[in-house]
This record gives sequence, structure tokens and C-alpha cells, in this order.
Amino acid sequence: MPLRDFQRQQPLNPARCHRRIVAGSTTWTVPNRLGHSRVIESRKLSIAGKDRFKEQPYGWVIVAVATSCLALGFGANIMVSVFMKPFEQEFGWPRADISMAYSVLTVGAAIGGIVWGGLSDRIGAKQIAIFGAIVLSGGLMALRWQNDLPMLYLLHFLIGALGFACLFTPMVALAGLWFNQNKGLAIGVVTAGGAIGQGVVPFVVRLMITAFGWRDAALWLGIGYFVILMPLLMLLKPPPVITQSAEQVSQSDENLWGVPHKITVPWLGFAAIFCCVCMAAPLVHLVPLGTDLGFSPQTAAGLLLALMTAGFFGRLFFGWLADRIGGLHAYFCASLAQTSMVFWFTQTSDLLALYVISILFGIGFAGVMTSLLICAREAAPLRITGFAMALVSTTAWIGMGIGGYQAGYFYDLSGNYVLAYGNAAIAGMVNLAIVGLLIWYRRRFIARLEFA
Repeated sequence: MPLRDFQRQQPLNPARCHRRIVAGSTTWTVPNRLGHSRVIESRKLSIAGKDRFKEQPYGWVIVAVATSCLALGFGANIMVSVFMKPFEQEFGWPRADISMAYSVLTVGAAIGGIVWGGLSDRIGAKQIAIFGAIVLSGGLMALRWQNDLPMLYLLHFLIGALGFACLFTPMVALAGLWFNQNKGLAIGVVTAGGAIGQGVVPFVVRLMITAFGWRDAALWLGIGYFVILMPLLMLLKPPPVITQSAEQVSQSDENLWGVPHKITVPWLGFAAIFCCVCMAAPLVHLVPLGTDLGFSPQTAAGLLLALMTAGFFGRLFFGWLADRIGGLHAYFCASLAQTSMVFWFTQTSDLLALYVISILFGIGFAGVMTSLLICAREAAPLRITGFAMALVSTTAWIGMGIGGYQAGYFYDLSGNYVLAYGNAAIAGMVNLAIVGLLIWYRRRFIARLEFA
């Protein structure tokens, strides 16, 4: 069989083969079921080869910049959680209608993620991130002058599609491409910034609202974002794996899983919908849940801060774990932790118990997002890393929008959050089933290839 036909029908699993490199040509010795071997040669870049490029110290500067961007981006995403009470009091809007702003933002992030993620594979992340920082800052400032729901939705859509989406997938993809052996840890650190931002930014904004009112708080928040983000983005550089191997990268379909990415990446995207329906209910509605239980707004925001602080360490841990057991198994473990805790938020009114649940949930939920992005990085060829992460992120944001809205809808319907958080737990179980099937399929595919 010609080499290209063999590669098209049976993608190699480099980890199970023996490799020899001679004068730029990679020789693979593949065992078959009879114990004999067949030898094939390929001049394509081996994604599994750890000697492809040497990791450079400047990669950690990229990680620091990307971490800061995600901290501010994710923090802006859930502003609706701290603006919900002021909007409810000033305008009399139902919580489902206010929660819809978050859903609209996630739709924008989903659409923008596909566009900007794919474009970052072609022109790089820096220009896209600068544009996104300008739109994100301007959108936050413009919230000061909104007075009706259509304007609130429009601003949130623009923040998601043209602001956050420009900072999320391109920055995570860029950071991952700077690393080879430590890619899981690098992506874990970057996504940990998102967890910190989702805890710290709403907490700070809650204090600003108390001191200045929600309108001035939004204005100064946008100004602060612009002042912080623009100097940081000037430090971005393209990754060495692209600059050193651009021609090979543009032609290779090989990936770390040894399984066709056209199957595994959409599979991951389908799982991401349900995992994010599960996580969205506490992220958007934990602060309102706390205030409904009689806690002050600052105390309720403190629960979210505890959740996100735990998430910071969760993302570091699961990034580290993914480097050792693989992204897919780490994703399953994180999903299990998230799903097992989400419903318990509605089963207690004790503040200490809520803090414990928030911390445990935060560790699991944070690991889910980190592991999911690592899976996309491992499952896809280098040439479409940004697009693969964007595709998975898009379906994740769809799940976030559904999860946030359903929680508000069922609260308005029942007057409490029991049904909303119960639905979140069911979605988490569906996600676990989908991921378990993917683990089984991947093992079976590799076994079939080895014994063909």
C-alpha cells in the first residue's frame, strides 16, 4: 500500500512504534499481529517527537501575559452576577432576563471564538488580542449608559464576540505552542488566571458598586482594563515551533493521540456542551443564591472568590496531572469532581458548609476547562491548534449560555435553585458518559491499528 494511503486510512500512534531519524527522514517500524514489522518512511513532522524544538525561557513571559489576559477576560464575563441585584432593584427586571445577558455573551464568545481562533493560526495572536482588548475595555465603559435590556444584550454580545473571544483561544493556543514537555502545566497556569479573574474581579467590582454605584463602577472598570492590557500585549511573540518548522507544520496531520482529529475534536466539543451546562449554574448564580440565603452581597461574593481561588490551584493541579496521565483522563477526573459537588449548593444554608462546597467545586470545575483545552491541543495537528481550541471552546460557551439561562429560568419558575442545580448535575453525568465513551473509542482504535 502506498504510504499516503496507509497514513490516510490508519493514522500512526507514534508512542507505540519505533522511530529512527536519518537525514531528515523519519522511519517508523510498526508491529503487526503476527509479530512481524513493516517499515514506512515519512518526511512529515512527528508531533510526538520531543526533540522537535527546545523550550525557551521566554515562553514563561508569554504564559504570564496570557494568564493576565484570561484573568481580566473571564472576570468581565461574569459581571452580570454582581450587577444582577442592582439591575433587579433599579429596573425591576426578572433574573431570567438579566441572566440572558450572560447567555448572549457566551453566544458571542462562541461565534467569535471560531473566527478569531482560526485567524490566529494564520496571522498570530498579537494583533487579534490588541483589537480584543480595545473592544472589551470600551464595552465595559459603555455599560455605564445602558438603560434597557436590548442595549444590555448588545453590549454583552460585543464584549463576548469581539472582546473576550480575541483574548481567550488565541492566547491559550499561543501559550501552548511555546511548550513541548510542559504544555499541560503552561496551559494550566494560563487558565488558572481565568479562575482568579472570575473570583477577584467580581469581588472588587462588588466593592466598587457599594462605594460608587454600578454605573461609575462599570466606567472605571473599563478604563482600568485598557490601562493594564495594552502594555502587556506588546510583549507577545510568535512561538518557536512555528518559526522553526512552519513548512512542516502546515502540511502535517499528525497528533499526540494517534487518532483522526476529525473524529475526536467534534467529540470533545459535544462533551463540552454538557460539562459547561453543569458549571454555569454556580458561576452565574452563586452570588444571588448567597444573598437569597440572607448573606450580605460582600459575603455572597466571597463565596465566589473562594470558589475561584480554589480553581486557581485546581487548574495548576490538573495541568500538571495532564502531563502525566494525559489530557483526556485528567478531563474525566475533573468532570467527576465537578459533577459530584454541584447539587450540594442547594442543600445547606450554613456559611461554612457553602465555603467547603465552593472550594471543592472550584477545584473540579477549573480542572475541567484546563483539561478540555489540553485535550484539544493533543488531539489536533499543530497547524490547526487555534481552530481546534476555538471549536471546543465554542461548544463550551454554548453550554455555558444554556446553563446560566436555565438556572435563572427555573429560579423564576420555582422560587429557588433546587431544580436549576439538579439540571446542572444531570448535565454533568451526561458529560461523564460521553468522555468515558471517547476514552474507550481511543483505546480500541489504537489497539485495532497495532494488530492490523
